[in-house]
Amino acid sequence: MAKVVGVYNEEKVDRLIGQDLLDRNARRKLAGFLEQIEVAIFTANREVIHRAVPELDREAFVRLAVVVAEARASYIKLALELCKQGHVPPAARLGDLKAARETYDELSHAFEAMQRVVKRGYSSIG
Repeated sequence: MAKVVGVYNEEKVDRLIGQDLLDRNARRKLAGFLEQIEVAIFTANREVIHRAVPELDREAFVRLAVVVAEARASYIKLALELCKQGHVPPAARLGDLKAARETYDELSHAFEAMQRVVKRGYSSIG
């Protein structure tokens, strides 16, 4: 049995045929198709998100930003409290720290998603 040496990369392949291998007409057709897909995706996102969140204003951003900051502060404060004794805290208490981190992470992701919605024009701003 042969031994294989090397690195296997499972990354997604973006194109099976390179752009340079396609003729001009095929490249135009592909570009047009991709543009239609982008427009369809934009339209779907705009309709669905705009229906759920018709308008985002400064107050909504600030309100969520404050909540994210509070969650971050709680997470850090808890970590510092757990480490006051100068040693690794008991496993039971690490569950509390994990929950605080997950809360912060989820709220942070929600804030980033809200920013993306505005930057991509999926929701109106007021």
